Amino acid sequence: MKILIIDDEINICTTIQSILTDEGYEAEYALSFNEGMKKLKHEIFDVIFLDIWLPDHDGSEGLHKIKKYFPETEVIMISGHGNIENAVETIKYGAYDYLEKPLSLDRIILIIKHLEDKLKLKSDLKEYKFNLLKKYELIGTSEPVKQLKSRIEKIAPTNAWVLITGENGTGKEHVARLIHLLSKKSNNKFVEINCSAIPSELMESEMFGYEKGAFTGAANRKIGKLESGNKGTIFLDEIGDMDINLQAKLLRVLETGEFTRVGGNEVIRSDFRIISATNKDLEKEIDRNNFREDLYYRINVIPIYVPPLRKRKDDIPLLTNYFIKESCQTNGLQIKKIDKNLMDIFMEYTWPGNVRQLKNIIERMVVLTENDILTVKDAPEFIMKNFASNNKKDVEKEMETIIYRNDNLKKAKERFEKYYILKTLQNKKWNVSQSAKYLGIERTYLHKKIKDYSLDQFRD
Repeated sequence: MKILIIDDEINICTTIQSILTDEGYEAEYALSFNEGMKKLKHEIFDVIFLDIWLPDHDGSEGLHKIKKYFPETEVIMISGHGNIENAVETIKYGAYDYLEKPLSLDRIILIIKHLEDKLKLKSDLKEYKFNLLKKYELIGTSEPVKQLKSRIEKIAPTNAWVLITGENGTGKEHVARLIHLLSKKSNNKFVEINCSAIPSELMESEMFGYEKGAFTGAANRKIGKLESGNKGTIFLDEIGDMDINLQAKLLRVLETGEFTRVGGNEVIRSDFRIISATNKDLEKEIDRNNFREDLYYRINVIPIYVPPLRKRKDDIPLLTNYFIKESCQTNGLQIKKIDKNLMDIFMEYTWPGNVRQLKNIIERMVVLTENDILTVKDAPEFIMKNFASNNKKDVEKEMETIIYRNDNLKKAKERFEKYYILKTLQNKKWNVSQSAKYLGIERTYLHKKIKDYSLDQFRD
């Protein structure tokens, strides 16, 4: 901990400095406010002892300046002419404590010990929040993910309500938590209510809470999730599955901010931000009378769409390597790698379960394989069958095109040769040497065929 003493009496400065250095702290002093501000501009101090009467500046005004430019720094005011009014005013404007001269050396040490505990707690909270932000960071550099990140950064600091839509496994809860962490409510609770996991008959008491004796088994009062989320964020996951009758009750709460516990009469107010998520098309659910139109418009202030993995395939290599590293660390294994052929298959697969499916498959492969490199042999059978089936369909489609052109045998052979050479070049990323070796022909002959069939036009 680094401490600065600003006082025009050198004896006070050296005395406090001596006490603090004896306790193992780093302490410096300045004999005027301006000298102190110069030090603050060039060095970072955790705590300042500030005299309220300085020859070049009023200490109370100095406190305002320090708190304006260095809000994280704790300030302890010192005065030889102390009164309760000054003490109250300085505490009100951000001072941590107020000391009167002659100073109690024991009190100085006690205050610093308390501040050390406070700063450690703040540091731990910052580290915790940083780790959470890393945990819920969006992995990917594709255009859809760039747009998603930009939208989140724009709306997170506001209090606007958000409706997140997207298929199962795309990471809707992930996005909701990220919005909360980047919001002004990040120091308060993030309360999740899973509308599909909780039975409809229990959902009301889960949301609103209940009083003792409200129903059989209600032995004690229970605080509901809407109440516990006061000043924080309420996440209504899979809101499209909420019972239609409960939707009406929720709408009233969202309009008034007030509700009562089940079996109670006390009106409870709760100030929260609503983030909802669904994998359903709510407009279609409205047409089917499964979802209230007025509730839809109430929660859908800022819509956010989370794209499926098949629409952001450029992110698959990044996600794959991230999940491999994460899974290896979680399971105490040496970091593994993935071979190119398997990555190519991952790029071809449609991922109906989206990012969640990719993550689960990676973990399964990491745990089960004994090798340092994940290969095609480690891939689940259904992915390999899908890949083989798609390849077979592509070849059959092309062969049918060749056969049904009513060409003679020579023409058909030429078309097949052109197709086969082109596919080989594409698979080998247009590496002529590798392609020639694969085809079993000379490089010069392959160059001739590329020219004869004008294959350069197909190069990306």
